[in-house]
Amino acid sequence: MGDSFQWGWLAALQRQLYAIVEPVYMAIALPGAVVDEVADVMRFGGALKKENAHLRQVNLVLSARVQKLSYLSNDNARLRDLKVAAESLDNRVAVAEVIGVDPDTTHHILIINLGANAGLFKGQPVLDARGVVGRVQFVGKQTARIMLISDRQHSVPVRINRNGIRAILSGTGDPDELSLQFVPETADIKKGDLLVTSGLGQDFPAGYPVGVVTRIRKVPGEQFLEVSANAVAALDRSRYLLALFERPTVATSVPLPESSVTTPPVSPPAVSAPVSEASAQPTPSSTPTPDAPEVPRG
Repeated sequence: MGDSFQWGWLAALQRQLYAIVEPVYMAIALPGAVVDEVADVMRFGGALKKENAHLRQVNLVLSARVQKLSYLSNDNARLRDLKVAAESLDNRVAVAEVIGVDPDTTHHILIINLGANAGLFKGQPVLDARGVVGRVQFVGKQTARIMLISDRQHSVPVRINRNGIRAILSGTGDPDELSLQFVPETADIKKGDLLVTSGLGQDFPAGYPVGVVTRIRKVPGEQFLEVSANAVAALDRSRYLLALFERPTVATSVPLPESSVTTPPVSPPAVSAPVSEASAQPTPSSTPTPDAPEVPRG
């Protein structure tokens, strides 16, 4: 009994002393724990930063691939539209790719990857999937320069598709605005009218869309209207173009075939019988001759 009491008292004293010393242990161990935590943070935090940077790079690459896929999808859509447009034409066409733009901002010139080797010629009309883009300005062996319809030096004869009124559509130097010239003040023209090639020029065949009327203004004292239009073609976005080999129809006078020319029959001249000497004598005319006036005698 005495031994158990003695050991119980020592155990209670030991617990009390440990309770007093325990905070000291914790205080001594705290810096080490903090150092270990900081080390872990530094070690794993650096790895996380590296992993985060790697993931950002992967995300950037994937985003670029998505953009590329989107671009290819849109490009395929444009090619499909161009293919449909080419199939809708009865004449020969050549598909060209835009490979450059003239750096001279005063002119609107595109450079394509087809030239004389592909049969292109100066003045050849060029379209996209929507409508007229321009005409071939200069032809090299493997490339060609295309003057857009928005260039100040470009003009094309057009007509209003709704009623056939003819006019001249000229470039203004602004891809978003074309000028319709020589439209009389009394002309039947409305906003939204479609303008198509008239075929009267030397380059563009008839019936191809060129622009849509966007603004009509009467100018005081002028006999012609001030009419603006937007190009139907995507002048600043088209990557693939159609070089059209159709030439405008020119009216010429064709001689009629000989079989269709009818001439009235000509009868041969009548042969008169030989004339006798008696008959050769002049015969008195049956017409009475007036009597000579009587001269008075002196």
